[in-house]
Amino acid sequence: MRLLLALLGTTVAIGFASPASADPPPPPAGDDAGFLAALHQVGMTYANPDAVIASGKAVCSCLNNGESGLELVHDVKTHNPGMDMEQASNFAMIAAKFYCPHQLSKA
Repeated sequence: MRLLLALLGTTVAIGFASPASADPPPPPAGDDAGFLAALHQVGMTYANPDAVIASGKAVCSCLNNGESGLELVHDVKTHNPGMDMEQASNFAMIAAKFYCPHQLSKA
């Protein structure tokens, strides 16, 4: 999962909680075009849309596996040294909005 996060070329935000349910969450499907448009709206650029989409879905996989929002944002920033914490946080929030909105309701 962390390898996919290394492919990011944008930003992210905080506000996630670990899942409390024993049922496995649904796999990230989401709206790829909406996700990319939302990144563009906040000024995030990327060279490879497929890699950014995979990274967005990896955000949800990390959250679904119990990683906290702060840990996730730190991981995104670590794998993307050009990002600051606010950018990493924005990326995570946008990814969750489009690929795992059930994680946002737990924040």
